[in-house]
Amino acid sequence: MSRHFSAAAGIVALVTITAPAPSLAQSANATRSISASDKATGAQANPQLTAEFGGAYTGPQAAYVTRVGQRVAVESGLSNARGDFTVTLLNSPVENAFAIPGGYVYVTRQLLALMNSEAELASVLGHEVGHVAARHSAKRNTRAQIGGIAAAIAGQLTGSSLASRGVGAVSQLYTLGFSRQQEYEADGFGVRYMTAAGYTPYAAADILEQLNDEVALGGTISGKQTKQPGFLSTHPNGPDRVARARKLAEATNKPDTTDRQDTVFLRMLDGLPYDDGSKRIRIVTVKAGDTVASVARQMAYPDYRTERFAVLNGVDAQAPLTPGRLMKVVVAR
Repeated sequence: MSRHFSAAAGIVALVTITAPAPSLAQSANATRSISASDKATGAQANPQLTAEFGGAYTGPQAAYVTRVGQRVAVESGLSNARGDFTVTLLNSPVENAFAIPGGYVYVTRQLLALMNSEAELASVLGHEVGHVAARHSAKRNTRAQIGGIAAAIAGQLTGSSLASRGVGAVSQLYTLGFSRQQEYEADGFGVRYMTAAGYTPYAAADILEQLNDEVALGGTISGKQTKQPGFLSTHPNGPDRVARARKLAEATNKPDTTDRQDTVFLRMLDGLPYDDGSKRIRIVTVKAGDTVASVARQMAYPDYRTERFAVLNGVDAQAPLTPGRLMKVVVAR
Protein backbone atom coordinates (compact mmCIF):
# COMPACT_ATOMS: atom_id res chain seq x y z
CA MET A 1 0.00 0.00 0.00
CA SER A 2 1.53 3.33 -1.08
CA ARG A 3 0.65 6.65 0.46
CA HIS A 4 0.87 8.23 -3.01
CA PHE A 5 -1.28 6.62 -5.67
CA SER A 6 0.34 6.28 -9.08
CA ALA A 7 -2.37 7.65 -11.32
CA ALA A 8 -3.68 6.54 -14.66
CA ALA A 9 -2.50 8.81 -17.45
CA GLY A 10 -4.66 11.34 -19.18
CA ILE A 11 -6.43 12.88 -16.20
CA VAL A 12 -7.84 16.25 -17.19
CA ALA A 13 -7.67 18.87 -14.41
CA LEU A 14 -10.96 20.75 -14.35
CA VAL A 15 -9.61 23.54 -12.15
CA THR A 16 -6.24 25.20 -12.71
CA ILE A 17 -4.37 25.82 -9.46
CA THR A 18 -1.69 28.43 -8.83
CA ALA A 19 0.07 29.11 -5.58
CA PRO A 20 -2.47 31.23 -3.63
CA ALA A 21 -2.10 34.12 -1.26
CA PRO A 22 -4.12 34.13 1.97
CA SER A 23 -7.73 35.20 1.53
CA LEU A 24 -7.31 35.26 -2.25
CA ALA A 25 -8.10 31.60 -2.86
CA GLN A 26 -11.29 32.48 -4.69
CA SER A 27 -12.54 32.07 -8.22
CA ALA A 28 -15.45 33.29 -10.28
CA ASN A 29 -17.41 30.25 -9.13
CA ALA A 30 -17.08 31.02 -5.41
CA THR A 31 -19.22 33.35 -3.35
CA ARG A 32 -17.47 36.32 -1.70
CA SER A 33 -19.44 36.25 1.54
CA ILE A 34 -21.95 34.14 3.43
CA SER A 35 -25.42 35.59 2.90
CA ALA A 36 -27.83 36.28 5.71
CA SER A 37 -30.26 33.76 4.24
CA ASP A 38 -27.58 31.05 4.15
CA LYS A 39 -26.66 31.81 7.75
CA ALA A 40 -30.31 31.49 8.77
CA THR A 41 -30.71 28.23 6.86
CA GLY A 42 -27.64 26.74 8.47
CA ALA A 43 -28.56 27.88 11.96
CA GLN A 44 -31.98 26.25 11.59
CA ALA A 45 -30.63 22.94 10.32
CA ASN A 46 -27.55 22.65 12.53
CA PRO A 47 -29.12 21.39 15.80
CA GLN A 48 -31.06 18.52 14.25
CA LEU A 49 -28.27 17.60 11.84
CA THR A 50 -25.80 17.45 14.72
CA ALA A 51 -28.18 15.27 16.73
CA GLU A 52 -28.70 12.87 13.83
CA PHE A 53 -24.96 12.22 13.72
CA GLY A 54 -24.59 11.36 17.40
CA GLY A 55 -24.26 14.90 18.72
CA ALA A 56 -21.16 17.01 19.03
CA TYR A 57 -18.17 15.12 20.40
CA THR A 58 -16.85 17.00 23.42
CA GLY A 59 -13.57 15.18 24.03
CA PRO A 60 -10.19 16.92 23.89
CA GLN A 61 -9.94 16.38 20.12
CA ALA A 62 -12.94 18.64 19.43
CA ALA A 63 -11.14 21.92 20.04
CA TYR A 64 -8.26 20.75 17.84
CA VAL A 65 -10.61 20.08 14.92
CA THR A 66 -12.36 23.42 15.37
CA ARG A 67 -9.05 25.28 15.39
CA VAL A 68 -7.82 23.63 12.18
CA GLY A 69 -11.16 24.09 10.44
CA GLN A 70 -11.36 27.78 11.23
CA ARG A 71 -7.72 28.29 10.23
CA VAL A 72 -8.49 26.86 6.80
CA ALA A 73 -11.92 28.47 6.45
CA VAL A 74 -10.64 32.00 6.91
CA GLU A 75 -8.48 31.52 3.80
CA SER A 76 -11.63 31.19 1.70
CA GLY A 77 -12.21 34.94 1.94
CA LEU A 78 -15.75 34.32 3.19
CA SER A 79 -15.05 35.93 6.56
CA ASN A 80 -12.57 38.07 8.41
CA ALA A 81 -12.69 36.04 11.61
CA ARG A 82 -12.23 32.34 12.28
CA GLY A 83 -15.31 32.32 14.50
CA ASP A 84 -17.53 33.02 11.49
CA PHE A 85 -17.38 29.29 10.68
CA THR A 86 -18.83 26.67 13.02
CA VAL A 87 -16.66 23.54 12.83
CA THR A 88 -18.00 20.50 14.69
CA LEU A 89 -16.51 17.10 15.47
CA LEU A 90 -19.42 14.65 15.45
CA ASN A 91 -19.70 11.64 17.77
CA SER A 92 -20.41 9.26 14.91
CA PRO A 93 -18.91 5.85 13.99
CA VAL A 94 -19.43 6.61 10.29
CA GLU A 95 -16.53 8.03 8.29
CA ASN A 96 -17.96 11.24 6.91
CA ALA A 97 -17.50 14.98 6.52
CA PHE A 98 -19.89 17.53 5.08
CA ALA A 99 -20.96 21.17 5.20
CA ILE A 100 -24.22 23.08 5.05
CA PRO A 101 -24.98 26.70 4.12
CA GLY A 102 -24.03 29.38 6.60
CA GLY A 103 -20.49 28.18 7.31
CA TYR A 104 -21.31 24.99 9.23
CA VAL A 105 -18.67 22.30 8.68
CA TYR A 106 -18.65 18.81 10.17
CA VAL A 107 -16.30 15.84 10.42
CA THR A 108 -16.95 12.60 12.31
CA ARG A 109 -14.61 11.12 14.90
CA GLN A 110 -14.41 7.93 12.80
CA LEU A 111 -13.01 9.83 9.84
CA LEU A 112 -10.67 11.79 12.11
CA ALA A 113 -9.27 8.49 13.40
CA LEU A 114 -8.35 7.43 9.86
CA MET A 115 -6.18 10.52 9.33
CA ASN A 116 -2.46 10.60 10.02
CA SER A 117 -1.67 14.32 10.00
CA GLU A 118 -3.11 17.74 10.64
CA ALA A 119 -2.63 18.46 6.94
CA GLU A 120 -4.98 15.60 6.04
CA LEU A 121 -7.56 17.07 8.41
CA ALA A 122 -7.05 20.49 6.83
CA SER A 123 -7.57 18.91 3.41
CA VAL A 124 -10.92 17.38 4.31
CA LEU A 125 -12.16 20.52 6.07
CA GLY A 126 -10.89 22.74 3.25
CA HIS A 127 -12.82 20.61 0.77
CA GLU A 128 -16.00 21.11 2.77
CA VAL A 129 -15.38 24.86 3.02
CA GLY A 130 -15.08 24.74 -0.77
CA HIS A 131 -18.61 23.38 -0.99
CA VAL A 132 -19.78 26.33 1.12
CA ALA A 133 -17.85 28.82 -1.03
CA ALA A 134 -19.34 27.39 -4.22
CA ARG A 135 -22.83 27.18 -2.65
CA HIS A 136 -23.17 23.63 -3.91
CA SER A 137 -25.93 22.76 -1.45
CA ALA A 138 -27.99 25.73 -2.56
CA LYS A 139 -27.52 24.83 -6.22
CA ARG A 140 -28.54 21.23 -5.58
CA ASN A 141 -31.48 21.71 -3.23
CA THR A 142 -34.70 23.20 -4.50
CA ARG A 143 -36.95 25.55 -2.59
CA ALA A 144 -39.51 22.77 -2.37
CA GLN A 145 -37.00 20.44 -0.69
CA ILE A 146 -35.99 23.07 1.82
CA GLY A 147 -39.64 23.85 2.48
CA GLY A 148 -40.27 20.17 3.12
CA ILE A 149 -37.46 20.02 5.63
CA ALA A 150 -38.78 23.09 7.42
CA ALA A 151 -42.20 21.46 7.63
CA ALA A 152 -40.68 18.27 9.00
CA ILE A 153 -38.82 20.18 11.68
CA ALA A 154 -41.99 22.09 12.56
CA GLY A 155 -43.85 18.80 12.84
CA GLN A 156 -41.29 17.49 15.28
CA LEU A 157 -41.57 20.59 17.41
CA THR A 158 -45.37 20.47 17.52
CA GLY A 159 -45.60 16.69 17.91
CA SER A 160 -47.69 16.22 14.78
CA SER A 161 -47.69 13.14 12.53
CA LEU A 162 -44.85 14.69 10.52
CA ALA A 163 -42.46 13.89 13.33
CA SER A 164 -41.84 10.30 12.30
CA ARG A 165 -41.32 11.31 8.71
CA GLY A 166 -38.96 14.12 9.72
CA VAL A 167 -36.42 11.83 11.36
CA GLY A 168 -33.27 11.87 9.27
CA ALA A 169 -34.70 14.41 6.84
CA VAL A 170 -32.13 17.11 7.48
CA SER A 171 -29.18 14.77 7.10
CA GLN A 172 -30.67 13.30 3.92
CA LEU A 173 -31.00 16.77 2.41
CA TYR A 174 -27.59 18.11 3.26
CA THR A 175 -25.46 14.97 2.91
CA LEU A 176 -26.70 13.88 -0.50
CA GLY A 177 -23.88 13.24 -2.93
CA PHE A 178 -22.57 16.07 -5.06
CA SER A 179 -21.81 15.70 -8.73
CA ARG A 180 -18.29 14.73 -9.75
CA GLN A 181 -17.74 18.20 -11.18
CA GLN A 182 -18.78 19.78 -7.88
CA GLU A 183 -16.41 17.44 -6.02
CA TYR A 184 -13.56 18.43 -8.32
CA GLU A 185 -14.38 22.09 -7.78
CA ALA A 186 -14.40 21.64 -3.99
CA ASP A 187 -11.10 19.73 -4.23
CA GLY A 188 -9.59 22.70 -6.05
CA PHE A 189 -10.79 25.15 -3.44
CA GLY A 190 -9.66 22.85 -0.65
CA VAL A 191 -6.11 22.62 -1.99
CA ARG A 192 -5.99 26.40 -2.34
CA TYR A 193 -7.26 27.04 1.17
CA MET A 194 -5.03 24.51 2.92
CA THR A 195 -1.96 25.72 1.04
CA ALA A 196 -2.72 29.33 1.96
CA ALA A 197 -3.09 28.19 5.58
CA GLY A 198 0.42 26.72 5.51
CA TYR A 199 -0.29 23.01 5.05
CA THR A 200 1.27 20.68 2.51
CA PRO A 201 -1.24 20.24 -0.34
CA TYR A 202 -0.07 16.68 -1.00
CA ALA A 203 -2.03 15.48 2.02
CA ALA A 204 -5.23 15.76 -0.04
CA ALA A 205 -4.22 12.84 -2.27
CA ASP A 206 -3.05 10.85 0.75
CA ILE A 207 -6.37 10.94 2.61
CA LEU A 208 -8.36 10.22 -0.56
CA GLU A 209 -6.22 7.18 -1.26
CA GLN A 210 -6.55 5.98 2.30
CA LEU A 211 -10.33 6.33 2.12
CA ASN A 212 -10.34 4.21 -1.03
CA ASP A 213 -8.27 1.56 0.78
CA GLU A 214 -10.64 1.64 3.76
CA VAL A 215 -13.69 1.11 1.54
CA ALA A 216 -11.99 -1.75 -0.31
CA LEU A 217 -11.08 -3.44 2.98
CA GLY A 218 -14.59 -2.93 4.30
CA GLY A 219 -15.96 -4.68 1.23
CA THR A 220 -13.59 -7.60 1.75
CA ILE A 221 -14.46 -7.95 5.42
CA SER A 222 -18.20 -7.74 4.84
CA GLY A 223 -18.17 -10.09 1.86
CA LYS A 224 -18.87 -7.31 -0.63
CA GLN A 225 -21.97 -6.20 1.27
CA THR A 226 -22.86 -2.52 1.24
CA LYS A 227 -21.11 -0.58 3.95
CA GLN A 228 -22.83 1.95 6.18
CA PRO A 229 -23.02 5.26 4.29
CA GLY A 230 -19.85 7.27 4.67
CA PHE A 231 -17.64 9.89 3.08
CA LEU A 232 -17.19 8.09 -0.21
CA SER A 233 -20.91 7.41 -0.58
CA THR A 234 -21.52 11.18 -0.59
CA HIS A 235 -18.26 12.23 -2.24
CA PRO A 236 -17.56 10.40 -5.54
CA ASN A 237 -14.01 9.09 -5.49
CA GLY A 238 -11.63 6.75 -7.28
CA PRO A 239 -8.05 6.50 -8.55
CA ASP A 240 -8.65 9.36 -11.00
CA ARG A 241 -9.63 11.72 -8.21
CA VAL A 242 -6.57 10.75 -6.18
CA ALA A 243 -4.38 11.44 -9.22
CA ARG A 244 -6.07 14.74 -9.86
CA ALA A 245 -5.58 15.83 -6.24
CA ARG A 246 -1.88 15.12 -6.59
CA LYS A 247 -1.72 17.18 -9.79
CA LEU A 248 -3.41 20.05 -7.97
CA ALA A 249 -0.77 19.80 -5.25
CA GLU A 250 2.09 19.71 -7.77
CA ALA A 251 0.70 22.83 -9.45
CA THR A 252 1.23 24.81 -6.24
CA ASN A 253 5.01 24.25 -6.56
CA LYS A 254 5.17 23.46 -2.85
CA PRO A 255 7.54 20.73 -1.61
CA ASP A 256 6.07 17.35 -0.66
CA THR A 257 6.65 16.94 3.07
CA THR A 258 4.06 14.24 3.78
CA ASP A 259 6.73 11.66 4.67
CA ARG A 260 7.46 13.55 7.88
CA GLN A 261 5.40 11.98 10.64
CA ASP A 262 3.02 14.37 12.42
CA THR A 263 3.61 13.20 15.98
CA VAL A 264 1.60 16.03 17.54
CA PHE A 265 -1.47 15.06 15.53
CA LEU A 266 -1.10 11.36 16.28
CA ARG A 267 -0.71 11.93 20.01
CA MET A 268 -3.83 14.12 19.88
CA LEU A 269 -5.79 11.09 18.63
CA ASP A 270 -4.86 8.97 21.66
CA GLY A 271 -8.01 7.89 23.49
CA LEU A 272 -10.45 8.85 20.73
CA PRO A 273 -13.49 6.51 20.70
CA TYR A 274 -13.65 4.20 17.70
CA ASP A 275 -16.42 2.26 15.97
CA ASP A 276 -19.48 2.12 18.25
CA GLY A 277 -17.53 3.57 21.16
CA SER A 278 -16.59 0.24 22.72
CA LYS A 279 -13.08 0.67 21.32
CA ARG A 280 -10.59 3.52 21.28
CA ILE A 281 -7.48 4.65 19.45
CA ARG A 282 -4.21 4.08 21.26
CA ILE A 283 -0.89 5.46 20.05
CA VAL A 284 2.08 3.11 20.37
CA THR A 285 5.77 3.49 19.58
CA VAL A 286 7.46 1.04 17.22
CA LYS A 287 10.24 -0.93 18.90
CA ALA A 288 13.22 -2.66 17.34
CA GLY A 289 12.11 -5.90 15.72
CA ASP A 290 8.45 -4.85 15.42
CA THR A 291 6.63 -5.61 12.18
CA VAL A 292 3.23 -4.61 10.87
CA ALA A 293 1.94 -8.06 11.75
CA SER A 294 3.36 -8.05 15.28
CA VAL A 295 2.04 -4.60 16.20
CA ALA A 296 -1.30 -5.42 14.55
CA ARG A 297 -1.83 -8.20 17.10
CA GLN A 298 -2.88 -5.46 19.51
CA MET A 299 -5.89 -4.64 17.34
CA ALA A 300 -9.14 -5.47 19.16
CA TYR A 301 -10.64 -7.48 16.31
CA PRO A 302 -10.98 -11.23 15.74
CA ASP A 303 -9.97 -11.02 12.07
CA TYR A 304 -8.09 -8.97 9.47
CA ARG A 305 -5.91 -7.41 12.16
CA THR A 306 -2.93 -6.80 9.88
CA GLU A 307 -5.08 -5.37 7.09
CA ARG A 308 -7.02 -3.11 9.44
CA PHE A 309 -3.80 -1.84 11.03
CA ALA A 310 -2.20 -1.15 7.64
CA VAL A 311 -5.16 0.86 6.35
CA LEU A 312 -5.58 2.76 9.62
CA ASN A 313 -1.95 3.88 9.49
CA GLY A 314 -1.64 4.30 5.73
CA VAL A 315 1.22 1.82 5.44
CA ASP A 316 2.02 -1.19 3.29
CA ALA A 317 1.29 -4.41 5.18
CA GLN A 318 4.63 -5.84 3.97
CA ALA A 319 6.76 -2.77 4.59
CA PRO A 320 9.24 -2.64 7.49
CA LEU A 321 8.48 -0.40 10.45
CA THR A 322 10.99 2.15 11.66
CA PRO A 323 11.73 2.04 15.40
CA GLY A 324 10.59 5.19 17.16
CA ARG A 325 7.70 5.93 14.81
CA LEU A 326 4.21 6.27 16.23
CA MET A 327 1.39 3.98 15.13
CA LYS A 328 -2.33 3.78 15.80
CA VAL A 329 -3.92 0.63 17.15
CA VAL A 330 -7.55 0.03 18.07
CA VAL A 331 -8.01 -1.40 21.55
CA ALA A 332 -10.95 -2.20 23.83
CA ARG A 333 -11.97 0.67 26.13
